[in-house]
Amino acid sequence: MTSHILTSIKIGRKEYPIKKGDYVLYNGSTYLFCSGDDRTLKFEGFDQYRHLRIPNSVLKLIPFDKMEKQPYKSTYIEDAVIWLF
Repeated sequence: MTSHILTSIKIGRKEYPIKKGDYVLYNGSTYLFCSGDDRTLKFEGFDQYRHLRIPNSVLKLIPFDKMEKQPYKSTYIEDAVIWLF
């Protein structure tokens, strides 16, 4: 399923490869590209980020209709949705 969707996603000036287990999380206000295997996507000083906000220009290129949709619940987010690559 990953071969015909996307192979990478461009956020800012950097292009991130999409690996098995990666997903898009919608938390009610923003769409986030999250690493499924807990790899660090971005280092900024002493901070490490495992998720990045997806800009609207890139969001239009993601084929959500071809991705698997699942509800997501955690202690911090009540009604979120994830789409698996």
